[in-house]
Amino acid sequence: MKTIKLPVSWEMSGFVSVEAESVEAAIEHFHNNIDHIQLPQDSEYTTGSFSLSSDEVEFIEQYN
Repeated sequence: MKTIKLPVSWEMSGFVSVEAESVEAAIEHFHNNIDHIQLPQDSEYTTGSFSLSSDEVEFIEQYN
């Protein structure tokens, strides 16, 4: 029997703090700076989100 590595993904959720004058401005700031906002340190697994990232045999074979 072989051990096969399968690509998986899952979702986490949490909160980030943004300084802004309003909720609307905070949302805009988030969208404009998403690449520079750190992931939350206090986060939780989103129940039911664990799944295969791909079920394409050719894709999986390149990692095995």
